[in-house]
Amino acid sequence: MNKGFDTEKRILLAITLSMGFLFGYPYIVKWINPPKAAPQEAKKPEGAPSQPEAPAQAAKAELPKAAPVQRKEELSTVETPLWKAVFTNKGGGVKSWELKKYTAKNAPDSPVVNLGQTIALKGSLDTRVMPEAGTYEDVVFDAASRETVLQEADAKEIVFTGTAVKGIRVEKRYRFTGNGYIMDAEVRLVNGGRETVSLKAQTALSGPAAVKDMTGYHSGPVIYDKENVIRHKEKEADKTGEAGPRWIGMEDKYFLAALMPSAQMRKAQAGWKTEAGATGSAASLDVPVANLAPGTQVSFSYGVFMGPKEYDMLLAQKDSLEESIEFGLFSFLAKPSLVVLNFFKRYLANYGVAIVVFTVILKIVFYPLTKKSLDSMRGMKDIQPQLAAIKEKYKDNKERLNKEMMELYKRYKINPLGGCLPMVLQIPVFIALYEVLYVAIDLRHAPLGLWIRDLSDKDPYYITPIIMGATMFLQQKMTPTTADPMQAKIMLFMPVIFTYMFLSFPSGLVLYWLVNNLLSIGQQYWIQRTPAAAKA
Repeated sequence: MNKGFDTEKRILLAITLSMGFLFGYPYIVKWINPPKAAPQEAKKPEGAPSQPEAPAQAAKAELPKAAPVQRKEELSTVETPLWKAVFTNKGGGVKSWELKKYTAKNAPDSPVVNLGQTIALKGSLDTRVMPEAGTYEDVVFDAASRETVLQEADAKEIVFTGTAVKGIRVEKRYRFTGNGYIMDAEVRLVNGGRETVSLKAQTALSGPAAVKDMTGYHSGPVIYDKENVIRHKEKEADKTGEAGPRWIGMEDKYFLAALMPSAQMRKAQAGWKTEAGATGSAASLDVPVANLAPGTQVSFSYGVFMGPKEYDMLLAQKDSLEESIEFGLFSFLAKPSLVVLNFFKRYLANYGVAIVVFTVILKIVFYPLTKKSLDSMRGMKDIQPQLAAIKEKYKDNKERLNKEMMELYKRYKINPLGGCLPMVLQIPVFIALYEVLYVAIDLRHAPLGLWIRDLSDKDPYYITPIIMGATMFLQQKMTPTTADPMQAKIMLFMPVIFTYMFLSFPSGLVLYWLVNNLLSIGQQYWIQRTPAAAKA
């Protein structure tokens, strides 16, 4: 270390670096994990027909395509207290999936979220069958029950039946409960003919082209392979697995559509693929079925999740679906922070109040450090005359100057970096809460009251950031300062920087910092009334 670099400059550097990391974190995340260009070629699902490329256009990944079907489409509706789905007899897949608890926008007249228009597009959950040499074809089923309604305690099923290639009879069952977002699916293939048939079956999710939104969060194909979350554009565009994944799906920041192959499927070499192109993407489970003899049958099953990324709910499913939530660098703090906020919300009925209580608890936990920090800063102020004398005496000998300064700090039991310690320790908590407010659907559209209708969005009138800046300025005026005029000016300018940056931050995060400042002011007032502890 450069011994000519005096301690006060180190303090100033530590503060500057801390602030830079604090406000640069969103941009650091984007730099570490930038959106990548779509690959020029992506492997097509086995048997998918090829199409000529448009001239002067990058190659596009082909989604699983079905042979044209002339039969009239027939629809079946399933409704529970949580969602309403529309199935089609063409492939036995999803045409619409509305989540009744979630609106698309934070407005009274907003329609509910429809996953069939966002992440589980036309073709999702279709069952396709392919002979050994050929292309995948959608199975056209007889219509299932026209309308099925479930109450919370109900459990029901719908059944599609149809005939596929080579006369193979296909039965497809969906089993639902009225109190969750997961359903069980089973596909049975029966060879009622006189010849042995070699074929494969596939179930896929179709979605939009994989992208990252302006905040850096992924929308598109995603796979959880044992212990790793693999997102398109972060890994290979087309990825297949031997032992099979825990789940595959299509996602955006707040919602997930996922297929969870059974353990039997994983052992049976279930294939999993993701593909993305300029206009769409797909994630599919491919199940090879070899030599289905006359009079024999085979079945495969999988779970289907179509719903919100609610952390507590996903964690309870025991399928590792909670790994779909991007909590970022400090996920080890973000996850327990969300659990604590949800706990308080259950009893306080408002996430804004939960954030206030959460902040109070953190201030109590950090109080010993805060007191030690303020005592250290007061001590630094008290020894300024001695520091000035040492600097004057040894101004031409930097090595001796630093040695004498450290001796002075040791004599008065002062840690020169102690003043910024609470700030440094709060940065991971701040970033963890930042991630929670950005990605946790629990706080999406959650109101505080008055003019703040969404804690995950910025204050529409910038009232709380301005009040936060004022409290920070007051706190700076109350904080003991050193004689270094440059450091004092920088510290007084901090409220302006914070206010500007917080104008676009989620209002829940501004609320946390505002309450934190108010509590800090109270703590400083109380501590400054007690005798200084820094004197020898």
